[in-house]
Amino acid sequence: MWKSGRRQGLRHLPCHRVAIDASAVQESVEQTWRPLRRADAAALTELMAAAEAVDCTDERFDEDDVVEHFMSGLVDLEADTRLVWKGENLIGYAQVFGQRQVREVHSIWIGGTVHPEQRRRGLGRQLLRWQLGRADQLHTQRHPTVPANVMCDVTETNVGLAALAKSEGLEEIRFWFEMVRRLENADPPLPPVQAVRGLQIQAYDTGRDEEVRLAHNTAFHGHFGSAERDPEEWRGYFTGARAFRPDLSLLAVTDDQDAEIAGYLLAYVYEVDVLATGRREVYIGQLGTLPNLRGGGVGSALLATGLTNWSQAGHQDAFLGVDAANETGALGLYERAGFTVDKRSTSWGRRLPAQG
Repeated sequence: MWKSGRRQGLRHLPCHRVAIDASAVQESVEQTWRPLRRADAAALTELMAAAEAVDCTDERFDEDDVVEHFMSGLVDLEADTRLVWKGENLIGYAQVFGQRQVREVHSIWIGGTVHPEQRRRGLGRQLLRWQLGRADQLHTQRHPTVPANVMCDVTETNVGLAALAKSEGLEEIRFWFEMVRRLENADPPLPPVQAVRGLQIQAYDTGRDEEVRLAHNTAFHGHFGSAERDPEEWRGYFTGARAFRPDLSLLAVTDDQDAEIAGYLLAYVYEVDVLATGRREVYIGQLGTLPNLRGGGVGSALLATGLTNWSQAGHQDAFLGVDAANETGALGLYERAGFTVDKRSTSWGRRLPAQG
């Protein structure tokens, strides 16, 4: 589970950046291109760290993060990844990730990066063109009967990638906000925890994980970029992820003998970020309410309870990602709870038509 992707569900499966200037000029160098292997995890982690230090994305990964994402069996390393080596040095990588299940549109996310010392030499453009070609193939192989969106996330600080995307014919498709809420010495004060008639807010019950998966699929039906999450994806990227914290997560259940799930809040703690910032951060990965219960305060109750619990436990900041055009009112919900926009990003991409 990628963290900016930390926008999964609220956002989707996270995508890293091909950070290269659009004015890149091809330089003749000896390069070796090949798929990612398990033994490359350390080198890929170092490459990501070098890129983040320049691109200021706040997207940090340790080696275990890289192994978890790429080696989970959910990524076809041979077909959908490429590493670029110059001698013994890893200088670039690219990945293509296509949804396994679709609704009306097949979302395909592309991402990667180039080592800062190797930029402005055309490698980023080569990687992007490989990704776009592979995305076309993936669409044909998996879901040709529906249209596809091929997208790459670009943070507002990465102007080089935005220029490159535009020069290759990609367009701005969607806009996203990364939001933050201070829990320590909170100003404004944390929202009060208020009861919702007919519901109870409870600690997350791992025994109900399958019910939550099904509730998530229902709650996010119709959301941009959303797809049905099968059990393998749910475990791999959501509640089976290293960063998932069931002790910080919550369920809203009906206050009757059925105790049906009405909503849920899934929380994550990324230790690599805690080490880098020195602050105890909680990330809200998914917050959902069943459609027939929206507007009744379920999301507000889950959010207020979580913020209060985390503050009392000594956590200092809460983060989340949200679609700026979310039609369920999520942005307003977060703003009322005291969240403010910390960073912005754009999904640059192109649309592929359905085939036949």
